[in-house]
Amino acid sequence: MAKVKVLVEGYLSDDNDKKTCSTVSLVLDKDIVMVVDPGYLENQKILVDALKKEGFDINDVNIVCITHSHIDHYRNIGMFPNAKTLEYFGLWDKEGRVADWQEHFSSDIQVLKTPGHDYTCITLFVQTDDGVVAICGDVFWKEDGPDFDIYASDIKKLENSRKLVLKLSNWIIPGHAGIYKTKNTKLITKEKVKSEVKLEVVERCKKCRKPFTKSADRCFCQRWLCYHCCECELDCNACNCKHKR
Repeated sequence: MAKVKVLVEGYLSDDNDKKTCSTVSLVLDKDIVMVVDPGYLENQKILVDALKKEGFDINDVNIVCITHSHIDHYRNIGMFPNAKTLEYFGLWDKEGRVADWQEHFSSDIQVLKTPGHDYTCITLFVQTDDGVVAICGDVFWKEDGPDFDIYASDIKKLENSRKLVLKLSNWIIPGHAGIYKTKNTKLITKEKVKSEVKLEVVERCKKCRKPFTKSADRCFCQRWLCYHCCECELDCNACNCKHKR
């Protein structure tokens, strides 16, 4: 099983103080040493010391994950000289080459796109001994709100993403606070995450009224959301992407 640890607990400023800090997490799974959202910090030494406490230094980190493209979550991405970068568009190496998107990043780490706060939002669903931990960035800012996200690019998509995260996790690490437990009383498994995602309901083609079929080879976004009508050569709008044929 993978392991998850909050390295730096994030916070939000009040109206008179513009300081903010994203929650920084550590994910360990076999040979993966991943830091998630190394954003604004008053001093980089805070993160260096937090890693040292867990037995690592910045050279050990081989993956940096950015949950979305807001600077308060990615500013310190350059701290890790040996790390590839995982984000909405894929996995980038140090030479600027990007690998194809992988929903199943490892046997115990699943990455899903969870738009709404921003179109680039992704959530890590990590299988641990204590159930599934969802590291969701600003899908949720913190446990006690706010319910309304004033920065959301799409409120409806954010609502759907929040429902998905709540349904498929036992624990949530939000964008700007510590980890908290969901209302799920049974341990969620990675198999549950996979099966629920596959139940995505897709509309019928407005032209021929036939159901859309999966079009895994037709676009770069995640496979479970990409559908195509083979009769009319039309793409559904479920994934909100530009399909690549």
